[in-house]
Amino acid sequence: MIVAWAIVAGGVGGLLRAEIGDIASRVTTKHASAWATFIVNIVGTFVLGVVISQLDANGRAILGTGFTGGFTTYSAFAHEPIEQWRAGDRAAAIGNVVGSVIGGTFAAAAGMWIGGGWH
Repeated sequence: MIVAWAIVAGGVGGLLRAEIGDIASRVTTKHASAWATFIVNIVGTFVLGVVISQLDANGRAILGTGFTGGFTTYSAFAHEPIEQWRAGDRAAAIGNVVGSVIGGTFAAAAGMWIGGGWH
């Protein structure tokens, strides 16, 4: 039953990610997809930090693997800086990679700290 709930949570995460993508495309036209991916990945790593700190194995499977797995996207993160670089926006490409890795790491640590899992 846990797997079924993880699948549902993954669907919810994916739908929420799509909605954030739609909002980003209305707010900005330049690199809207990259901004949406950046936002969901930073927020998702924070949420995962809290989930890891607060929930048991079943909760981690449902919300960690399911929801944040559906919400975040490594494949888009890997692709978008390449497109930014190819379009000649080298600063955006480098900023995307550095900001995502460092920001995601700090967001996960902050989530773990807030969740009480930072000892």
